Formats: sequence, C-alpha cells, structure tokens
Amino acid sequence: MVVLGACFTLFQMVVLTEDNPTLRYLLIPTIVIAAVIGWVAWTHTPQPAAPQVKRDTAGAEYRWVPAGTGVAGFWMMRTPVTNGLWRMAVHAAAVQKPRDTGAYDNDMKVQHPVVHVTREQARAYAAWVAGRLPHDAEWTRAAQGDDGRKYPWGSTPPDATRANCRPHGPGDTTPVGRCPAGASPYGLLDMAGNVWEWVEPDGDSDRPYVARGGAFGYDAVFVACGARNEGGFDYPNNCFGFRVVATDP
Repeated sequence: MVVLGACFTLFQMVVLTEDNPTLRYLLIPTIVIAAVIGWVAWTHTPQPAAPQVKRDTAGAEYRWVPAGTGVAGFWMMRTPVTNGLWRMAVHAAAVQKPRDTGAYDNDMKVQHPVVHVTREQARAYAAWVAGRLPHDAEWTRAAQGDDGRKYPWGSTPPDATRANCRPHGPGDTTPVGRCPAGASPYGLLDMAGNVWEWVEPDGDSDRPYVARGGAFGYDAVFVACGARNEGGFDYPNNCFGFRVVATDP
C-alpha cells in the first residue's frame, strides 16, 4: 500500500507540474526515495508472535512454558483436570471413577477439579490425552518463571482474587480458572490453591509421592511456589488433583 500510494502521488505530481519541468525533476526523486523507505519499514515491521496455546484430544487448553532454570520447554495444561474431563475419560474406558464420587457426580461441579484420584489414576488419564504428569522441577518452573517469585503472581500475599485457600475461599473446591489474577508468568491458573497437584519426583526414583500448589483448606504458606506435600502412599483424598504436560510437540 505504501508503494501504491507513492506511485499515485508521483502520477499526480507529474500531471500537476507539466508546466514546470524543473520542479517535476526535483520532486520525482524525493517521492521515489520516500516510497523505498516506506517499503523497507513495512516489510521489516515485527509481526505479532503466534499465541503459545494448544489443545489436547479432550479439548483442554495448554500453555507453553519456555526452557529455563535447567528445564527444557514444555506444554502444560492451563488448569487442573476437571470432573467434566474425567467423565470423558471414564466414558472412553481410559480410567475408573474417583474413589469418592460425591463431587464427580455433582453436575454443579463439572468445572471443578477432579479429586479423590491417585497418582496412578492421574498417570492413566494423562496417557489417554497423549501426556504425562509434570516433573517436580517442571511444576516449579511453570509456577515461578525466571525471577524466583514467592507466589505464581508475584510477592503479594494471597487473597480471594488470586487463590482459593484459607481463609479466603469457601472451604471447598471452586471452578478452575476462577482466579485470573493468580496466573503464573505463563498464564497458568490455579497453580496456588484449589487442589494439590500430583507430580512426578525428579530423578529416577518413583518415590516419594509429591503434590504441589496447596489446596482450599490450607493457609498461604502452603500455596507458595516452593511448598510441597510429600508422602509414602498413593492415597486419594478430597483435595488432591492434577494437571497434564503434553508429550507431543
């Protein structure tokens, strides 16, 4: 468009300066130079980066977490797996219903994180959507980013807009993504509070059983990026859920 505009202007100037050849020859080089400069500026204007978002076969959204702090880049589910997504996996015969189905069967909690699932069940779901559980270090990277922040959103203490934790929440799970102000540096939600999230331990061992992020019944100290819940048993309860890391590019 810049070049076309310059050409049109050049045509107008040629017509308008028919009676003054000297002025015409002075103007033509000026217009040509302006057109070239405009063309170069237009072709070198940075284009907006493609959104770092993808979806899995169940329709869940993932965000790209770039490499850093000794961890390679990876795709992580934006929110924990919900009861609705778990129902899809049950219908596909990929997993069993949770041990306690009270929340799972409640149609008012379809968008709440699934709970009462073991780490082994979480692994089975992740495999169903061509993924896996995040490693402990990956989870930290996704929550903290490059600056070592205390909470996923920064240093400000939790409140009801940032995390579902005590004393700010209702004392139960809430729909995933309800606290956008609590997003991590990469747009991941519910990395603090709502439910603890199963992760894989770093290294070659399958132990201990580790969960990250805190939950609705825990105080602020437990929803900090560095908080961990470690144990020796793969036991489901009402405040343990998970999210998935994609294994495909």
